[in-house]
Amino acid sequence: MGLFSILTLDGDNDTWSITLYTSSKNKAMRALRDTATFHRVVSACPRQAHWLDGEPVTPVLLMTGVVDRYRRFVVDGRPVVTGFAAVGDAWACTNPSAGRGLSVGLLHAQVLRNVARRHIDDPGAFSREYDADTESQVGPFYRNQIAADRVRIAEMTALEEGMPMPPPNPVMAKLLVASSQDADVLRGLIEIAMCLALPQDVIARPHVAAKLAELDGCQLPQDPNIVDRQRMAALLDG
Repeated sequence: MGLFSILTLDGDNDTWSITLYTSSKNKAMRALRDTATFHRVVSACPRQAHWLDGEPVTPVLLMTGVVDRYRRFVVDGRPVVTGFAAVGDAWACTNPSAGRGLSVGLLHAQVLRNVARRHIDDPGAFSREYDADTESQVGPFYRNQIAADRVRIAEMTALEEGMPMPPPNPVMAKLLVASSQDADVLRGLIEIAMCLALPQDVIARPHVAAKLAELDGCQLPQDPNIVDRQRMAALLDG
């Protein structure tokens, strides 16, 4: 959505939530803490405005201090501690708006189970192999999310400064377009979002690769719902 992203989620007991998130460096966006301003901005988003229908059960709630964290307990091939295994968010965490915490945690728990079966009686071997398998099987999901976040922040920063947005990753841009045209590509995109597959693995599938090749040389459509600095200022000012 340009200067901000929007997340809509179903809850239990007939509740749901709307989350707007933006760069912490953009001080003007702090006006979204005001309920009327929040509603005005969401109302300007045609795909999400209907989520405002209903009775709010809380005012606008603020979340700050989101951090990216990544920990390793093997240095230069030697464990710094044995008899200990950090799993899921205790090992690494990223932008929570991606909703990857449970998926990565479950994947990581399987890595822990498999390594424990092989090396539960050898603390040193357990620590080294758990670190190696974490790096190879779970680490790529962390790194991919960090890369995606950096791209998104670069877009927000460019719009805030009145500069053109940086060009998107061409392969991922084609994947998004192809997912709206082909069910198998869409399934692959969902696998990426759910941490069931890595982007490079999905893109390498013959059918997906063929669909992406069909878009070579095509002018990819721009998102018509992007909110630029001028329009955002008008929405914030009311």
